[in-house]
Amino acid sequence: MFDLFANSEFAVTLAIFLACAAVVGFLAWLERRPRKSLTPRLIPTTPVLLIFGFIGLLALVHLANLYGIQTGRAPRY
Repeated sequence: MFDLFANSEFAVTLAIFLACAAVVGFLAWLERRPRKSLTPRLIPTTPVLLIFGFIGLLALVHLANLYGIQTGRAPRY
């Protein structure tokens, strides 16, 4: 198997996955904090959390495919 860390596609996908994980972690922390006032936030955190979680899941599946794990349907012979 080729060296994964020398592959630019792997590096970009890993960076996207780590960025999405950081955003999801920050937004989950932000939602769990107790609210001091009842004013709504400027950006709703739940839809943003779901979007970044989905992108992170897609990046994780792409990383698994680059590693050599088949995640799709089995080929029919």
